[in-house]
Formats: sequence, structure tokens, C-alpha cells
Amino acid sequence: MNTYRSIATAVAMLVVYASIGQSMTAEAYFDQASKEYVKQDKMVALRTLDAALQRFPGDPRLLKLAEALVKEDEQEQQQEQEQQGKEKQDQQQQEQEQQQEQKEQEEQQQQQEENEEEREQQDQRNAEERDGEEREGGPRPGTIAPQDALRMLDALERSEEEVQEKVRAKLRPAVRRPIEKDW
Repeated sequence: MNTYRSIATAVAMLVVYASIGQSMTAEAYFDQASKEYVKQDKMVALRTLDAALQRFPGDPRLLKLAEALVKEDEQEQQQEQEQQGKEKQDQQQQEQEQQQEQKEQEEQQQQQEENEEEREQQDQRNAEERDGEEREGGPRPGTIAPQDALRMLDALERSEEEVQEKVRAKLRPAVRRPIEKDW
């Protein structure tokens, strides 16, 4: 008899809960969806609104809330797309800057190699001239020895290269880093 009574009680409770679930009003759905939205659970709020609109398709409060949620979701997606576009653009700009820097470095390296070759050739000429001067008796008075002139020119060239590198470094744009908001 106790089992029969417990089964009857369970069935009665199910009937009561089912009738309560079916008797939810549009206002109750609206309240529940609003609470879920405030809790930052948009997906659950949208599901609740979907169920409410199936039962109450013409309710203006439900329609307005659903419209607001969908509109906000679209805005967030648009902002994400814009953010991704900006990040992609920044990345492309950084790649271009890196390529430009690499080209400049290659040009500098090539120029240094050319300068080294010229110096070696000049050193050979200087050595030949020194040999000739030693045979002739030395440099003429009031003139600069060719090796001294070359050393001065090399020093001027090196200092000019340093100045040019400093100017290029100042002209390069600063690398932008995206700021991540933590809120």
C-alpha cells in the first residue's frame, strides 16, 4: 500500500509541475530571458526567447528583447571582424617593414663589400705607389701622402655611413602593438 501511495504522490507532483511549466506567461519568459541576459548568458537567453516566441509569437516585449539581443550580437560580430581586419592590416604592415629593413640590410652589406673591395684595391695601389716613392725619394713637400689621403677619405666615408644609419633609424615608423583590453 505504501508503494501505491508513493507512486500516486509522484504522479500527482509530475502533473502539477507539468501544468506549471505550461502555464508560464509571456511575462515570466521575458523575466527569465532578461535575467539570463544580465548574467551574460546570451545563448540561454536567446533559447528562452525562442521558446517564448513559439508560444507567444505576437508579444511586443518578447519581440523587442529578441530584436535587441540579435542586434547586439550582430554588432559584436561586426566589431570582431573589424578587429581582425585591423590585426591583419597591422600584420601586413609589419611584414612590409621587415621586408624593407631586410632590403636595407642587404644593400648595406653589399655596399660594405664593395667598399672593402675598393679599399683592398686602393691598398694595392698605395703599396705600388709607396714602392715607387721609395725609388723616387719620398713624397713631394707640401703634398699629402696618398695613403694618408686614403685613410682620411675612408674615415670620412665611415662617419658618413654612421650618420646615414642614424637618420634611417629615426625615419623608420614605430611598430604598433595591439592593446588587449582585460575587462
